[in-house]
Amino acid sequence: MTSTGIDANSIKAIIAANVPQTFDELFPFVGVVKSLTRDEIKSDILAGLTVAVMVVPQGMAYAALAQLAPEIGLYSCIMPILVYALFGSSRQLAVGPVAMVALLTSAGLSELQDPVEDPVRYQRLASTLALVVGLLQAGMGLLKLEFVARFLPHPVLSGFTSAAAIVIGCSQLKDIFKLPLPRSERLQDILEVFFAKLPETHGMTFGVAIASIVFLLAAKQVKRRVKSLKRFPEALFLVVFFILVSHYGDFSEKGVKVIGHVPAGFPAMQNVLWSDIGSLAGTALSIALVGFLESFAVAKTIAEKEGYHMSAQRELIGLGLANVVGAFFKCMPTTGGFSRSAVNYQAGAKSTLASLVTAAFMILTVLVLTPLFTDLPKPILSAIIVVAVATLVDFQEFVHLWRIDKRDFTLVMVAFLCTLFWGLLQGILVSAALAVVILVHRVSSPHSAVLVQISEGVFRNKARFPKGTEIPKTLIYRLDAPLFYANAESFRDELSHLIAENDPKVVIIHGGAMPHVDSSGVAVLVQIQNKCHARGKKLLLAEFNGPTRDALRMNYGFTKHGVGGENDDGNDPSGAGHDAEKDSSKVEAFLTLVEAVARAKVLVQISAKEDVSLVVEETDEQERRSFEAEAKTVVSARE
Repeated sequence: MTSTGIDANSIKAIIAANVPQTFDELFPFVGVVKSLTRDEIKSDILAGLTVAVMVVPQGMAYAALAQLAPEIGLYSCIMPILVYALFGSSRQLAVGPVAMVALLTSAGLSELQDPVEDPVRYQRLASTLALVVGLLQAGMGLLKLEFVARFLPHPVLSGFTSAAAIVIGCSQLKDIFKLPLPRSERLQDILEVFFAKLPETHGMTFGVAIASIVFLLAAKQVKRRVKSLKRFPEALFLVVFFILVSHYGDFSEKGVKVIGHVPAGFPAMQNVLWSDIGSLAGTALSIALVGFLESFAVAKTIAEKEGYHMSAQRELIGLGLANVVGAFFKCMPTTGGFSRSAVNYQAGAKSTLASLVTAAFMILTVLVLTPLFTDLPKPILSAIIVVAVATLVDFQEFVHLWRIDKRDFTLVMVAFLCTLFWGLLQGILVSAALAVVILVHRVSSPHSAVLVQISEGVFRNKARFPKGTEIPKTLIYRLDAPLFYANAESFRDELSHLIAENDPKVVIIHGGAMPHVDSSGVAVLVQIQNKCHARGKKLLLAEFNGPTRDALRMNYGFTKHGVGGENDDGNDPSGAGHDAEKDSSKVEAFLTLVEAVARAKVLVQISAKEDVSLVVEETDEQERRSFEAEAKTVVSARE
């Protein structure tokens, strides 16, 4: 039950938690815009225009990377931006086509349709893919499944991103050198043909591309040093410059490929290819997860700097709706971009009003300015892509992971090599699967510790504090993980080994780092308790959290002292266990370790005084022998 008396699992509570209850909750930008000052509005307008002049060449370049017509990249910077501005939670995130998503789009669609044979169907497949991506993202947001994206850990993303950036760069060699290279996402396929065809390089095309790359790199360096040039749109300047040079220098007549006719006008609505949705599911899932993680990472970083709250659930819904609506306006899959969002933030954006300004400029572009792009050389777009993805290759992260965690280094290398030489989708799926295997291995063999006393009421890991004081005839064992089906057996084996090795009279299980115990974990606790009872030993529980104590008490019969029952405060350690003395097979549980240790000392004293086992009967002899045999087996296996 919630504090208001409504069952948290009721339909009413679920709807209230997931469906916006007010207009401001439905459209977050409204509340933000209402609070803007005149200076902040001016800053948003300037930031929106700054991003717009950057988006024009980038949009066309990333559309080319996805093997789509350049106008598709421009269309994808209109409706997705408008929709995200209404529903997203980030105030500075710039949504649109990005290199990684464009390459994943190309990789997934090329297997279904050759873009040269039927470019119209290929474009409709791209829009259908955007729809599926949007539905997946919005669905994950509504169902609060944003945690699923975290199964792609940082090493996987780092390796995948670096390899994909290299593949993206190499995929542009055909337009930089004007060579007939195959469309492939495998590095070896591209380079094999590239080196064979290298003597056929078109000199003028290569010169234009290299000059453009050098200019873009030099401009970035100058902008870092000269603050007054920080907002200089080098990519747009390059585009305008070479459009003029190409037009008056007849580049197309001299063998340099140009974009050609770009249709003007706002994109007309179109239906998607519903029958092909199933075949796009795998690619869509990869784009949905990678796109969300890339977007949320940059959005969260900016939000933390600005001091406002970011909602992962709202981000998924905003990005999902942006893709769903864009799918019906000839858009390719989109997400939030690192570089554009950084420029938007640095340009002074304070709200999503900046995105609305960007979208307005893009509408003007597709209505009026597209005929100007006819003479734009294709090597310029390749140069823009190469410079943009160069920053995504991060080998320093590989070295860092090698130093701090060899398992994470294995992950990053598997992601990198599989993506580079096998394929984008294969790389991300294999590395994600390996990440899950490593996760399962980690939780199935978690860290544990035998505790010793280092001062009054303070207990620490014996391995780290070897001079600590052991409680006589008492074993204090702590598992630093939930006790559930994946690690229950290893928990039992480890504890059996320690009991056989130390032969304590009292065993205390410290549950302070054990936030959850499932039915498999409870079954193991029952086994341990029964076997301790058979050997004349006493099992005590301590430090388990409230929900776990309640679950053990209500569902599994672990009761009597301090398990949420009559004596839940756990006081009176000296008198603890009166009920347990009536039934020695019961497990006593305490709120604190200090209370459990006090009870253990009493039990050990009773045992020493009577010179007998605490709770042993003749009928338990067979079970005792079974327990000892099992413990010896575990010891020999470990040795």
